[in-house]
Amino acid sequence: MKRYKHFLPIEKMGLFFSIACAIHCMTLPIFLFFAPYIASSFAFTSTFEWILVSTSFLLALILLFRDYKRHRKLLPLIYLALAVSVKVIEVSLGKNSYEWAFGFLLGIFISVAYWVNYQHKVACTCKIKRQA
Repeated sequence: MKRYKHFLPIEKMGLFFSIACAIHCMTLPIFLFFAPYIASSFAFTSTFEWILVSTSFLLALILLFRDYKRHRKLLPLIYLALAVSVKVIEVSLGKNSYEWAFGFLLGIFISVAYWVNYQHKVACTCKIKRQA
C-alpha cells in the first residue's frame, strides 16, 4: 500500500469503486449459480449496479480530467472512454449470460486508467505541488 500513498483520498475511493465493480461483476454469476436466493438482495439489483457504475465513472472522469489538465497525458482518458464504451455495448446487447465479462472489462479499464494516471503523476517533473 505504500505504492499508493501519493493518491488523494478521492482517488483511492475511485480506484476502490472500480475494483469493487469488477469483483461484483465477477462474483455475480457464482452467487447466482450457488445461491439463487442471494439474487434478490440489494447487492445484486440493477439499481446497485448503476450506482456502482455511475459513481465509478463520475469519480474517474473528475479525477482523470483534472490530472489531464495538469499533465496533458491523454492515455488515462482513453482507458476511461474504453470503459464507457464497454458499458454502452453491454447495455445495447441487453441482459445476457455474459454480461459479467463486460462488467469485468469495465472495472479493468477504469483501474488501468487510474494506474496509468498514477504513473504519469509519479514521473511528473513539473513544478506543481502534489497534494497529500
